[in-house]
Formats: sequence, structure tokens, C-alpha cells
Amino acid sequence: MTHLMFLDKLRETPLYELDGEALAGKSKEALMWTAAALGQYNISLIFDAVPMKVFLQCGLDLDRWYPLPRRMLATLHFMRTHHADREHHRQTLDTIRERFDVRCGPLPHS
Repeated sequence: MTHLMFLDKLRETPLYELDGEALAGKSKEALMWTAAALGQYNISLIFDAVPMKVFLQCGLDLDRWYPLPRRMLATLHFMRTHHADREHHRQTLDTIRERFDVRCGPLPHS
């Protein structure tokens, strides 16, 4: 998010927020899966908003222990599918908001 701020794209990127504490009080099991969907949704938006160099140099590579060919395939898969997956994750987050009546939606920009 720091890169979004420095690139002056923080306000225009529709990142989602989640009241995790409220959701945990209603369903701890749903919290884990919602956090995964939220992370994927926001990463997908950030991926489109910042230069590729940011992701290549950030050191956040959870697949680092895998051989390079496998990591490259996973990256290509993400690049090919993240737009379609983003809509699915957004629908999931909207469903969580409605089903559990918790704050889960686009960050308000003041």
C-alpha cells in the first residue's frame, strides 16, 4: 500500500476492508476463508496499479522454496486469471458482508 500512496493511486484503487474482529465473533471459520479472499482481491488490484518491479523486488514470495520453473508457472497462472478471480473474490466478500452483517467493502476515502 505504500507504493500506492507514493504513486498517488491509493484513493483510486478500490481496496476492500474487513472488520475481522466482528466476523470472528460471528464465525471464526468464515474469518480464515474471508481473509484469504480479501488478500487475493487486494493483491490483484495492487498488481494492476503498481509497476511489475514492485512485486519482483518486494521479497514477498511464499513459493520461494519451490524450483524457479514452478514459481514461474504459478506467476503466469496468476497473471492470466487474476481479473476473473477478482470478481469472484469481490462477490464472496459482498456475500460475507450480507450474511454476517459485518463491515466488509471498499475502503472509505476521506
